[in-house]
Amino acid sequence: MSIVREESIVYTIVSGTHGGKECVIRADPPRGHAELIGVVFTGEGEDPNRIVDVRIGTLAALEAPGWADDFPYDAPCKFEKYNLKELYHKTKRLRDTYVTQPSVVKEGDILASGEIVVEAPRRGWNSSVLIRLDRTGWVEVSPRLPIALKGSGKFRFPINLRMGDRLATDCLVVKQPTSSEVNWTDVCLDREDCRIEVASCLPLALK
Repeated sequence: MSIVREESIVYTIVSGTHGGKECVIRADPPRGHAELIGVVFTGEGEDPNRIVDVRIGTLAALEAPGWADDFPYDAPCKFEKYNLKELYHKTKRLRDTYVTQPSVVKEGDILASGEIVVEAPRRGWNSSVLIRLDRTGWVEVSPRLPIALKGSGKFRFPINLRMGDRLATDCLVVKQPTSSEVNWTDVCLDREDCRIEVASCLPLALK
């Protein structure tokens, strides 16, 4: 099982005139052509904005979702260097003893849930981060969320968050979380119109 949005599942064309080039599903079938689906190429040498219609049967999902990424931004920082008011929306690189943001998780990390990170993070669609856990598989997560590591005494799973809870990154839960889809929980942070879909298996670190 994996908890990943369709937009972050990458495909390869396994037959036809575009064989072997990576692409990702991004468009509905053309009107009257249910056997076709629109894709946008992501491989080198292709226009990333060019949609090509191919037959559904010529696509195969790649083993790993998303795209490899070194996340070459700021170095990971601990709480004492993590100015919540000034750097929060810029860095998303918090990593301390018992809490980490998704882009700086490491292979071998043990989450507060007991699951183990078994692969380096990958980049998903729309700046999301994909982390692979030993039991759940690939999990897609917003880069701003703080994940609780083993030993943390302050964490809750998304569905167990309460209005008024404050995450380790100082975000405030302003509405009781809801779950309208299996494996996903809707959490509103800081304001009611800021709704984030969170994989239900992730332990979120509290302040």
